[in-house]
Amino acid sequence: MGVTAAEHRIATSEGDLPVKVFEVGEARGGLILFMDAFGWRDELDRMCAQWAGEGYRVFLPDLYWRQGTLRFPVPANREAPFDPAMVCANLATTMEMSVADTRAILERWGGTTPGRCARFGAVGYCMGARHALAAAARCPDRLTFTACLHGGRMVSDGPDSPHLLIPQVRGRLYLGFAADDDTCPEEHQALLARALVESRVDGQVERFAAAHGWMFPDRWCFDAACAATARAAILRGLAATVAEAARP
Repeated sequence: MGVTAAEHRIATSEGDLPVKVFEVGEARGGLILFMDAFGWRDELDRMCAQWAGEGYRVFLPDLYWRQGTLRFPVPANREAPFDPAMVCANLATTMEMSVADTRAILERWGGTTPGRCARFGAVGYCMGARHALAAAARCPDRLTFTACLHGGRMVSDGPDSPHLLIPQVRGRLYLGFAADDDTCPEEHQALLARALVESRVDGQVERFAAAHGWMFPDRWCFDAACAATARAAILRGLAATVAEAARP
């Protein structure tokens, strides 16, 4: 049986939230994928389908929906510039927005009745990592496993810095860092790791000898070995929390 994909619209007080749903038969649990700053594209669809192939119902919200239909080109190499509009869209997408989107998804598809998911996990890439972390902190009883992969802007000087949310997480947390990452330098990685230890959240930190974005198969910086290692760790986390909790 192949993966099926469908686009849904969830009515919210702000408008209609677009969400793509990927699944194969009966799901072992739900998995929300938080996109990177380039927005919806075929690459993300294929990644969602791969996670769905492991037995999870995968939800891909368009985090940019409040700003319109935004899609940005992926740089072909390290030297290629980012679209300035993408940077603006990234900064304009707040964690409060993505938490509201998460709650809408949980309300629509969460539950123990047939066709719903009893427990959810979350995976966030790049920009999406901080949004996944915020969702785990604000929906602690619903998200039992969260992975933040080569996350950007995870630490700031303000009181709303994403790393300060770690103590509010109740589920398991996986932080996958890139050794070569201007968006999350070593000092930020150290702060995140220390917050995890001091909060006593059940978590794991891995640092990969790879560049920011190593998980994306179409990106110049893709590292197949590192991606396989992180993927295996995430599947173990999902199996131990989301899938086990979802079984009757």
